[in-house]
Amino acid sequence: MKIAIVAFFLFAQVSTGYSWCINAGGVGEYSKDCPSSADFEACFARCQCYDANDNPTFERDALCILDTCYCAYDSCPYGRLITSPLCCTKDHGGASITCDNYCDSYPEDC
Repeated sequence: MKIAIVAFFLFAQVSTGYSWCINAGGVGEYSKDCPSSADFEACFARCQCYDANDNPTFERDALCILDTCYCAYDSCPYGRLITSPLCCTKDHGGASITCDNYCDSYPEDC
């Protein structure tokens, strides 16, 4: 009987997976990948743009595609991350926090 109870609780914990978000690190780099430990999606980050003489010029949002945030692009060719990219697990159903609804749940971070 004890084995059946333990098996039930173990199954209940595994079957109710939740999404979560983490910071990927990488401040000062031109781009940063999300960790490969889970199926993460890169949500957002901020970049400091520099001119050719390495003088800071302006800030802008990073270009986050799939699981990587980039700062060196378009009008910011010498950009570097000034915040760690926020990476969230991809939505697999349910009321979980993802890139699409993170700012709804945590507006102070956006």
